[in-house]
Amino acid sequence: MRKHVRSFVVGAFLIATTVVVVAGEALTFGDAKKIWESSRHRKEYQAYAQDFAQFNNHFRLDEKDGCYALAKGPVELMLVITHDGKSQYAKIDQVLPNVDNAKTACFKKSYGGIQTKVPPYVPFVLQLGMG
Repeated sequence: MRKHVRSFVVGAFLIATTVVVVAGEALTFGDAKKIWESSRHRKEYQAYAQDFAQFNNHFRLDEKDGCYALAKGPVELMLVITHDGKSQYAKIDQVLPNVDNAKTACFKKSYGGIQTKVPPYVPFVLQLGMG
């Protein structure tokens, strides 16, 4: 019985934390990275990330605006996907880079506001490494 109570308390805390993040101000790169690190090993995360990779590759979202040529070196992006419950689609609400340069500004325009499949939970944070 105690094991079930403990699981419930942990689950309730995770839900409360997610609600606070969604209801609060925009996330920082560090906030988004913490969410990603805590969920990236979940089966739901991995399945959605695989679906998103196919979506990304099909529409060539990372290549369509020529962003790679705008600055040297790799960048890391955190895509924050949200869903308001009213639409059949979720959207990329924030594109948070680890550095600010022309390349990341371009990726923000390429990915920001894109409608996508509703994730298994929100906020859903996808990490992209862009060479």
